[in-house]
Amino acid sequence: MKPAEVPFNHLSLQQLSELEYILLGDLRDVLDEESNEQNRKWLSAIVEALLRTIPREFDLRCNGGYMQEVLLVRPEADSEVQNLRNEQRSLCDQLQEISDRLSTSRSFQKHALALKQELADWSEHLRSHNINEERLVQDVYLLDIGGGD
Repeated sequence: MKPAEVPFNHLSLQQLSELEYILLGDLRDVLDEESNEQNRKWLSAIVEALLRTIPREFDLRCNGGYMQEVLLVRPEADSEVQNLRNEQRSLCDQLQEISDRLSTSRSFQKHALALKQELADWSEHLRSHNINEERLVQDVYLLDIGGGD
């Protein structure tokens, strides 16, 4: 089965999160390798897999997922949830732009350093986003609003 044939739409949120973790590890490894055509092909394949994984994962988190529960428990978190959704769109757009440049780059070696740095920055931005999302969920569920005696 080719990577393009993997049925990402049938994966659970847990499976998508695990796949994201694996792909990001692969991305870090490939970013450390020599910049050549083979490296460009690997980067392109990983980015394409991330483009199929991450939007679906974000969708499952937000639509019917735990972010909707966050809003049910704490409706005033709406602006924070909206900011996270906007950031998700931005991350997907940025990754698509990088993917487009990887697939059309005729002189990869000439632009490799900049592309690799963009991918590294994007990966760090995703990590930061995931941490902020986890913090919001923890804050909502661990918030002690007190109670009467």
